Amino acid sequence: MPEPEGPRFIHEKNADGGFDSTCIRCVVLVASAKREDDLIPHESTHVCDPIRLYQLSQGRVPLIKPSE
Repeated sequence: MPEPEGPRFIHEKNADGGFDSTCIRCVVLVASAKREDDLIPHESTHVCDPIRLYQLSQGRVPLIKPSE
C-alpha cells in the first residue's frame, strides 16, 4: 500500500490580496487566483515534469512562474 502524500502545495497570500499556489515537489508556481479556493482546480490537474524533478535533484533549476 502506498504511503499517503502530505500537502503538495504551499499557498501564499499576495500583497494585492490574491493567492499563489506552489508545488513543493517540483517548485513550480502552479496558479495565482483572487480566491484561495480557485487554486484547487489548477492543483488537481498539476503533474510534475520528470525532467524538472531530475534537474532539481542535481541543483540546476530555478523557480518557474507561469506566463500570463
